Parts: sequence; C-alpha cells; structure tokens
Amino acid sequence: MKLNFDLFAKGFSFLNEMFEQKANEINRLEKEFREIKRKTLHPDWRVFRRYKRKWITFGGEFELNLTMYEVIDKLTNKPKRFVYYHHQKLKELRHSKYDIDILKLTIWFYLMESKIPLFLRELLPSKQLFNHYLKSTNIHQIIDEKNREILKKNYHELEKSNEQIYIEMDDFYINHQQKNNKKMRVREAIFHKVNKTKLDSVINLFFTKNLDEKDNEYNNLNYVFSNLKEFIKPIKNDSEIVINEDAARWIQTLAKQLNVNFSLDLFHIKRGLNLTFGTNKFASKANKKFFNKYYSKRFNSSWKDVFEYAIFSEDLDFFKENYLDFLTQAKRENAPKSIIINARNFYKMIVNNSKWLFENKQNLSSFTEHFVFNSFKKHIVKQQSLYAFDNIKTLVTFKNLLKNQATVFL
Repeated sequence: MKLNFDLFAKGFSFLNEMFEQKANEINRLEKEFREIKRKTLHPDWRVFRRYKRKWITFGGEFELNLTMYEVIDKLTNKPKRFVYYHHQKLKELRHSKYDIDILKLTIWFYLMESKIPLFLRELLPSKQLFNHYLKSTNIHQIIDEKNREILKKNYHELEKSNEQIYIEMDDFYINHQQKNNKKMRVREAIFHKVNKTKLDSVINLFFTKNLDEKDNEYNNLNYVFSNLKEFIKPIKNDSEIVINEDAARWIQTLAKQLNVNFSLDLFHIKRGLNLTFGTNKFASKANKKFFNKYYSKRFNSSWKDVFEYAIFSEDLDFFKENYLDFLTQAKRENAPKSIIINARNFYKMIVNNSKWLFENKQNLSSFTEHFVFNSFKKHIVKQQSLYAFDNIKTLVTFKNLLKNQATVFL
C-alpha cells in the first residue's frame, strides 16, 4: 500500500477541515444574529464592540467572532454593556482558549501520568497553565462526586450480599512532598467479594499517618478499629467476613476485636515457603547450597514440596511431624544458622494461623499484595516524581474509579 500524504506535515487534514467548518458556522450565526435577528428580537441593543476569540482545537487554531452590545438601562438611564454568546462553544471558551476536548485530554494525561507525545505538546496547555486550571476548575469535585456514587453502590452490594466478604489488610510506606519530604505509613483495609475469579464491590480504606507524627485518637490502632467496626456493622453477618493478612500482630488483634475470622494471605504463605525452603534464582546462597543437596528422604521430595503439601492438604499433624524431621536433619547436617531461624519463623507463622488454615476448610486467596500495588502504589509510581499528599489522593481515587472501585482516606 502506497501512502499518499506528507508524513512530516503537522496536524490532521480531516480534523482541520471539520473544525474549520464548525468555526465558519459559529461565525455565520454571529453575523446572522447581529445583522438580522437582533434588530427584530432586541431592537434596543446597539453594537458597542466587535472582537475575536481564539479557539485552539485538535484541527488547529481558529478565530470566532463575538460582539459586545450596549443598551440603555431604563431605571438609571445609563448604558449597560454585555457580551452576547450566540453559541455554546463561546460560553465554553470564556475562561480558556482551549477546546474542551483538549482540556479533557490534558487532564487525562495528568491523572494517568502518561507521557505526552511530541506532536501533541504544542496543542496542549503548558504545565504552568494546566496547574492553574487544576486549581481554578472543579476537577477534584467531579472525581469526589463520582467516588461517592461508586462508594454508595459498592457498599449497598456488600450489605445485601450472602457471599463471603473479604477484607485485605496490610501496611506499607510511601514518601510524599510537603515542606520537606515526608515518610508516611499507610494501613489498608480493602473490602470486596469474589465473583468467580473477578473481584467485585471493592472499597479501599486507607488509614494514613506521617512517621514524625505522635500517636493520637485520629491515627492510632483504636481509630482503625472504631472506623472498621462502624463500617462492617450494617453488613449482614460477621461470620461471613474474613480478614486476609500477612501474619502481622496488629491485624490479628483487630480481627479478634472485630470478631471476624482471619487468614494468612496465600501470597505470604508461598513467599514464606520460598524464603525458607526455596532454591530458585531469588533464593539465598545458603538455601541453594543446602536444599540442592538435602531433601526429605522419607518422601523423596524437596522440603518445600513436603511442607507445601502439608499446608494445602490441611494436615496440621503432618506439618508438625515433618517440621521435627527437618530440624533433626538440619542439625545433623550442620545447616547454616539462617536456615534454622527461617524454618522456626515459618513454623511459628503457620502454627499461629493454624485454626484458619487447617480447620475452616476455606479456599485460600491471594489478593492482599495485589491490592497494595494495584490499588495504591501503582498509581503513584513515576520516575523521579514525588507527589504532594493531596495529589496522591486524587491520583489513587481517580485510577481506582476506572476499575469501579471506591476509595476512602481516613
């Protein structure tokens, strides 16, 4: 196929033609009103001044005609002047020369943290001008209203649900910009259902605290507890709620206070198995050296496979029995101290969560780390960028809304 166009020519000919036709139509309407309709509809309006307004579009720049009229006020007998907007497009251009679609695309580039293509940069507002629009327009209000709408809908779905409801809980740390760089702890509690393999009715709760702040009634663990207690109160049945977590003590304490079940997140179980018994490329040198040589002679399998089978077949006695076998072999073969410490920590993590893992007959899920990244961290990852906290809230809320998820910062 032979391309019959100038690859290096700026702009798009079809868009240019389309917008030019629209500009001509708007100017024709202005002339028609000024010269004909005005004299019939408003014979007392006198033309005071005519001027042009620039209209920057994806098809190029155009000039639209505007007229200021003068009329004598009957009460004061003084002249009163005003601009008559004979078309909706001119009303849109009162505060900006950029077409509304250009402003919308600019906002999307900002909110999606996308790199602006070179051929579009000269059409879009400068960074300074866009920052002015961010402050002077209702962008944040639009996002907030949409978030309230999704929050109401998702919460209603959780209230009436007869399905298992999960709360993914974790904490992580971010940096944000203030007078100087600040480090912040974020505790997340993310409510959702699982519809087959699809996450459903997602509500993200984020409890934030700068590390240099002292604990108080608005940022301590009791604050998290009281808010979660109020949040889950209308939800049908506490026994249907499960907290997925990473074995952190503060999360287990909360689960007991809220009288809900808690479970180790599948991701953390698998990570614990790999850290303790794994020999893949991410494993430590000590692991690779020891576990490539020593294995469970009783089952002729790697220790990782043996413990994985014990956990996922829900056999606590089998798990404990093999732990003792492993310790015996590790001590006999002079295993490095780090391997024995890792094994003890893993054993403690599993046994402390044994009631849920081995007794409740529930399918394990692996969404906690998914949410840490995909509902928060992913939204503020931009090379060499550090955001103010208000901007972080806007970006996180907007991008979660694109996935039909509500977001609440507390």
